[in-house]
Amino acid sequence: MSKNGAKQKTSADITIHKDSALKKLDSLLSNYINDPNTMLKADKLSYWIEDFSNLLKIEETFDPHYLKKYNRGDIIQANLGYNIGNEEGGLHYCVVIDKHNSKKSGVVTVIPLTSDKGKPLNFSEVSIGNEVYSSFKQKHDTLISELSKKLNSFNEDSTEKEISTALADLNFLKKMYSKMSKMKNGSIALISQITTISKQKIYDPQKTSDLLSGVRISDKSLDLLNEKMKQLFIKN
Repeated sequence: MSKNGAKQKTSADITIHKDSALKKLDSLLSNYINDPNTMLKADKLSYWIEDFSNLLKIEETFDPHYLKKYNRGDIIQANLGYNIGNEEGGLHYCVVIDKHNSKKSGVVTVIPLTSDKGKPLNFSEVSIGNEVYSSFKQKHDTLISELSKKLNSFNEDSTEKEISTALADLNFLKKMYSKMSKMKNGSIALISQITTISKQKIYDPQKTSDLLSGVRISDKSLDLLNEKMKQLFIKN
């Protein structure tokens, strides 16, 4: 018995619990797969189980210090996990809302974004228009301009290193264009779904050299988010 009188669980007890849990999970997934209306739920849940297992594997060795610093207003893409009901789940763009997030901190607080489908906003939603797309495109266009200047300066004396750097820049721009082509113009911030996540769940950006690094929303939009958070969470 433990000090508080509760029975100490043995490895055998935990194994029985594990087997029971896996049996229930397997039954649920099988039922989902056999129903055309829930087949995709089975696929999404299976992906999340894989992702969650991978996250747990590196949990002990994960060091947030090696990630970039995240500032209020930054846009990140994070895996929000398997959703229940109306929760946002899966890979989503989010707005960082921490005022002072330390590089040593293993978590960050965000507001999930969803695409604007033209429907009337409910009380807990805020439209930020095309800001995510526009900020990303501005970064893309700036890098194109910088690469163009590099290429125009090339001559017979250009070094192999300079050429390799230009090719790496071109490859990065191709990746940016591919991501940009999948972006939706309008974004809505789901203020009621504000959440704190592990930085392990951040897909992009992890480094200052990643695609979304430097992409952020304006102070004006942050003020709109602030006002809506006050309305929702602070008593008048």
